[in-house]
Amino acid sequence: MAKLCPKGKAAAKRKFDVYPSAYANMYASAVCSGKIKPGGKKKKKTIKKKTGGGLRKWVGEKWVDIGAPKKNGKYQPCDRKSTTKSKRKYPKCVPLAKANKMSASQKTSAVKRKREKKQGVGGKPTMVKTFKKK
Repeated sequence: MAKLCPKGKAAAKRKFDVYPSAYANMYASAVCSGKIKPGGKKKKKTIKKKTGGGLRKWVGEKWVDIGAPKKNGKYQPCDRKSTTKSKRKYPKCVPLAKANKMSASQKTSAVKRKREKKQGVGGKPTMVKTFKKK
């Protein structure tokens, strides 16, 4: 059995109420080998946020209808209570961040392409690209 260094013994005596114990000796051994700094605070584990897309990002974004802008320059939220009772035409929904970056001509083009297609075929919404390929 190897001898514990005085630094490790002193650290274990400060940390534990009962010194000659298995846990105290393990701690003293770790201090002697340099795996643990005595008296140091525990580092909090930082949770790294995953960058990139995914469903969580998609759900967290604010979706707006670029086909129905308000007079003050803002957009209506992308939802309708009922398709039959609603006066609004079929919405072209994009995230608010994307809507703010789009030019007026890009918005009108996207809405026009969306409304040209037959909507609700087979009970499913019709998907149209927001930006036309060049």
